[in-house]
Amino acid sequence: MALPFGFTVLECVYMGILFMFSSTLLVAKWVEDKKETDTLQGKVILTTLIVQDIFALLTLMILGTLQSDSLSRLFLAPLGGIGLIVISLVLARYLLNPLLRFASKYPELLFILGLGVCFLFVEIAPLLGYSMTIGAFIGGVTLANTIYRHDFIVRLKSLVLFFNMLFFVGLGFQMNFNLEWRYFVFLFVFILAALVVKPAIFYVTLRWRGYDRKTAFVSGLSLAQISEFGILIIAASGLQNMKISSIAIISVIVTMILSSYLIKYDLKIFSGADRFLVPLEKIFSPKKMEFNIEKIGCHVLFFGYHDLGKELFEKLRASHKEILVVDNDPENIQQLKEEGIPYLYSSVRDPILFDHIDLTTVGLVVSSITDVQDTKMIIHHLKKKNPTAVAIVTAKSLRDSLELYKASADHVIYPSSVNEQHISVLLEDYTTDVNKVLAKKVQEIMKLEEKEKKMNKEQSFMEIHSFMKTISEAYSSIGRERK
Repeated sequence: MALPFGFTVLECVYMGILFMFSSTLLVAKWVEDKKETDTLQGKVILTTLIVQDIFALLTLMILGTLQSDSLSRLFLAPLGGIGLIVISLVLARYLLNPLLRFASKYPELLFILGLGVCFLFVEIAPLLGYSMTIGAFIGGVTLANTIYRHDFIVRLKSLVLFFNMLFFVGLGFQMNFNLEWRYFVFLFVFILAALVVKPAIFYVTLRWRGYDRKTAFVSGLSLAQISEFGILIIAASGLQNMKISSIAIISVIVTMILSSYLIKYDLKIFSGADRFLVPLEKIFSPKKMEFNIEKIGCHVLFFGYHDLGKELFEKLRASHKEILVVDNDPENIQQLKEEGIPYLYSSVRDPILFDHIDLTTVGLVVSSITDVQDTKMIIHHLKKKNPTAVAIVTAKSLRDSLELYKASADHVIYPSSVNEQHISVLLEDYTTDVNKVLAKKVQEIMKLEEKEKKMNKEQSFMEIHSFMKTISEAYSSIGRERK
């Protein structure tokens, strides 16, 4: 795409690398502000961003190594990387926690110690052949793997936001519009590709992976921008062409601004585009709806599996109730297969979903879906076929809760309301019989330990899932300032 505009082959390669990555800084904040961290699309978006950032850091490492004139440094660079990782592991597991336990008594000391760890890796990284950016990232990962990671997230949040502001101020200073007309034409094509082609690529990829249209479409829209890491990669490339740097900075800023509106109105855009997606999907073959039972009829219907927990299913099985789970997460479907739970692999947005379910036999619907429109659709189809059935649904805000009650929901689970009710019950038990509180404590500890054992069994040998979840929490915490 860049060759016709007069760029060299090497410059085209770097423009391709710039196009690959999306902005963690922007998207993680939007996901947190919209309270979608625990939704399927939120998990897909954050995981994609984390993987992209890891590849971006690897790219920076490779570029820093290739620019070395010394042949010995090329061979010693991997050893330096191993050294950084070893130092990080030793500090996180053996040395930092005792120091942090003492420093936690003095909030200012804990803050200074956290900064000291970050600056330590910033200083060590260049000595081992890596950039300060790599060192800062390793320092953050080190703090994220300590027992006081949540304290650091809270105490460093304002500082992180301050430096984010300075980062964008610096980008504004570096913007240069003194370009030839052909470069402006290329900028227009490049930005248009980021806003249209990039989401389309993510959409097709996620549909091939088995995700539903809504998850794939919303995830693609959320990743329709150029990453701030791209500017660092262009700067580390050693290219002397200032026009490349200007194009990179302008494209990052413009795509961040425009994609913010795409993220803000993603559901409205999806509602308008949904009817055009079905004909387009004839070009490729996405994963179709799947079920493991011959006739879809049940007494209790669940929408979403992982968020609801296995205990509910065990209780229903003990009462000999027929259950059915509707889920659109491929990982949850695999778990349902292994546990032998009847399932339907589909999305609420699938127009033929409710044609495959006999709602007249359903007495109870339990949904963990937090999207208001999807939940309204469930309630509408349920009450139309079986007005006496009970619908227990989930909301992510007080306004959504009231809206769902108006849509004939029988009970709405709202996290803050649930917490208040739980505390109220505990206070009532405490005022009547303190032994009830102690008994509940013992039962809760046993349940948590059982769940922890199950989670430990599901972890892989390298604990990649735990690592990515920790970094995801660190990234998504950026957006909590407005709460």
